[in-house]
Amino acid sequence: MPQLPRYEYTGPVDCTIPPNRHVLKGKSVIITGGANGMGEATARAFAAEGAFVTIADLDVARGERVAEELSPNARFVKCNITSWEDQVSMFEAAITHSPHRSCDIVIANAGISRASGDDLWPLDDPDNVPVKPKLDIVNVNLIGTMYTWKLAVHYFRKQPDTEDRDRCFIMTGSMTAWIDSPANWQYTSTKYALRGLMRTARRNSHEQGIRINYVAPCYIKSAIRSAEYEAQLISKGVEFAPQEDVATCMMKLATDRTINGHSLMITPRSVAKEGFMDVGKDDHTEEGYFKHTQEVQLRIIEDQWVPGWSKGRTSEGAKKS
Repeated sequence: MPQLPRYEYTGPVDCTIPPNRHVLKGKSVIITGGANGMGEATARAFAAEGAFVTIADLDVARGERVAEELSPNARFVKCNITSWEDQVSMFEAAITHSPHRSCDIVIANAGISRASGDDLWPLDDPDNVPVKPKLDIVNVNLIGTMYTWKLAVHYFRKQPDTEDRDRCFIMTGSMTAWIDSPANWQYTSTKYALRGLMRTARRNSHEQGIRINYVAPCYIKSAIRSAEYEAQLISKGVEFAPQEDVATCMMKLATDRTINGHSLMITPRSVAKEGFMDVGKDDHTEEGYFKHTQEVQLRIIEDQWVPGWSKGRTSEGAKKS
C-alpha cells in the first residue's frame, strides 16, 4: 500500500462517487456484531464482492446461519468484544482462515443501546444508599471497541505494507455524537468518545499506514425494533434509512484509500440520494480561537507513532534533557 499522507482537511468526502467494489476481492474483513442488523447487511455486501468476511458475534445460531449462506466467503467466530482474549482469538481465526492470511479491513460495529438498560438514568431513592450503576453499555461500546482498535493495529502491522493489502479501520458510531439524545446517557457518551478516538488517531495513523474513519447512523430500519415503537417514531417525525445504505457507506470507506479521518453519516434518501454524506463537523475551518488552539496543539504534541519514540520523552511528552 502506498505511504499515506499526514491528515489534513481538504474538504468533505465526495459521496456521489460510488465505491470501487472490485478492489474488495481477496480482502480479509472482520465485522464485529456481524450477525444481525447493520453488521449483517455489511457482511453480506462485502462477501458478495469476493471479500472473505469474519462475522464476529455472540449470536451463535444467527451468525453460523449467515456465514453458511455466504460460504465460502464468510466464517463465523463467537466473540464477546468485552473480552480481550475473545478478540485475540477472533483476529487469529480471521487471519488463519482468510485466503491470504491477512487482516485488511476491520469494522468495529458491535454495540448495545439504551434498550439494554442504562443504570446511570434511574433516580435512586434519596433516603436509601445510592446504587452503584452497571456500565455495560460503556464496556461494550467503548472498551470493547478500543480493544478492537488496539488489536487491529497490531495485526495490521504484521502483514506486508503492499499495494494488494490494506489497513482500514471503521467504527460504527452514531449521530448522537453531534445531537443531544436525552436519557441516552451511556450510549451517547460512548459514541462521543469513539468520535474523539477517530479525531485524535487520524493525526498519527498515517505513520503506520492505517486509515481510521467513523460511520454515524441515525434511525435505521431494524427488525429488532418493535413495529409499535417504530410507528411511534414515525409519528414524531423520524424518517428511517435502510440497512443497505450503511453497508454501501462502509464499502465507500473501505475501498477509497484517500479517505482518512472522516465521519460519514447515514441519512434518509430525501437528504442525500446516496443514503450517506460527510458530516463535515470534525474540523475547525473558520478563523478564531478553536482553529488557533488546534494548530497550537498540533505543534505542542509532537509524538510520533513509531517504536522507540517515547525513549527520549517524559510521560507527558516533553523532551528529556
